[in-house]
Amino acid sequence: MTAPRQDAMWHPSLILLPLLAACSSPASETAREPDKTATQTATEPVAKPLPPKPRVRVENPLVLAPDGLLLADHDGKMQLLPYGTERDKAESAVGVVLAPPTKRGSSSECGAGTVDYTDFRNGLQMTFQEGKFTGWTINAARSPFKTTKGIGIGSTRQELHAAYKDLTVEDSSLGLLFSSGDLTGLLDIDGIEGLVTDLWAGTVCLID
Repeated sequence: MTAPRQDAMWHPSLILLPLLAACSSPASETAREPDKTATQTATEPVAKPLPPKPRVRVENPLVLAPDGLLLADHDGKMQLLPYGTERDKAESAVGVVLAPPTKRGSSSECGAGTVDYTDFRNGLQMTFQEGKFTGWTINAARSPFKTTKGIGIGSTRQELHAAYKDLTVEDSSLGLLFSSGDLTGLLDIDGIEGLVTDLWAGTVCLID
């Protein structure tokens, strides 16, 4: 009797294997592709804030003007702080270029009525009425503050006449008074050797 051929034998698993292979998908096709945009965004370095820009230093950050005070801004440019500015804003602006106020007060004995005042270093006093900036005075012996024409405490009468062609000088209950437009002040003595001892402009409180 002839034995059955070995290559004719079959088994059910031989059929299932190809079917399973056909139903399965490669891992590279089914796996979710990572979000490249999110990954790149997460790894981007955070920009550091720029350091604050330093203030430009100027030789005279405050200059006296007949209509207010000229103050150096952050870039060193002079900007007018005019009369009528709210007190808080005016004090803050001057405090930035000088230093905080040294004294605040009020006087009801002024010719213009009740006047409030704020003192700063180097003899600068700002005056206020109804919460508004109205004037300034300088009376310190060595104050560095000067007008736009270079006149300050210690300037000579000769320098005054050279700077202000319309200058007038006269005796008053306050002393030897000089004026040019809205700028007013006092000289210590009469004559060409007289020196400026006080300067003011606007509405201030002066008591005889």
